[in-house]
Amino acid sequence: MKAFPDDSAEPTLAQRTVRRLRVKGLKLPQRPGEDAPELPPDLTELPDDALMQTFVELTNWSEFAGTRLAQAAVDEKQAETNLERYRALAAVKAKSEKSVTAQKAAAAADPQVHQFMDAYNTAYATRKLLESIYNGLNAKAAVVSRELTRRVGRNDRETRAQRWSS
Repeated sequence: MKAFPDDSAEPTLAQRTVRRLRVKGLKLPQRPGEDAPELPPDLTELPDDALMQTFVELTNWSEFAGTRLAQAAVDEKQAETNLERYRALAAVKAKSEKSVTAQKAAAAADPQVHQFMDAYNTAYATRKLLESIYNGLNAKAAVVSRELTRRVGRNDRETRAQRWSS
């Protein structure tokens, strides 16, 4: 186990897993651009090609954010495991205490337990924020998809109407 939970010399579990996937020929998506696209106030004003481009960009960003969210979830689970393991070790160190409650209190007061708790809280916060970004990107892509579907449906109706009126 690492002496300090924030020791960045050792790659995280997610980073090691990404390396194993690369060895197997699988690559995670790269960052699609500088920033994710913003939706205009009125999607109906966008021409079809610009709407489709926005949809593709949002889909790429969603894929990118989804893989980063998965990595964050793996790192959060590892941080939780490390915290629980060190809590148990600290409780064993405090076995001279007279009661289980006193052992748990002594373990909770251990400075290294606090470091592992901070590492876990950081991993949790990272995952939660990435989850929010991922959900936002998916919601935006769904809005664009609905507009694309609306346009396709409109075009089908117009084509049928023109056929019957000719």
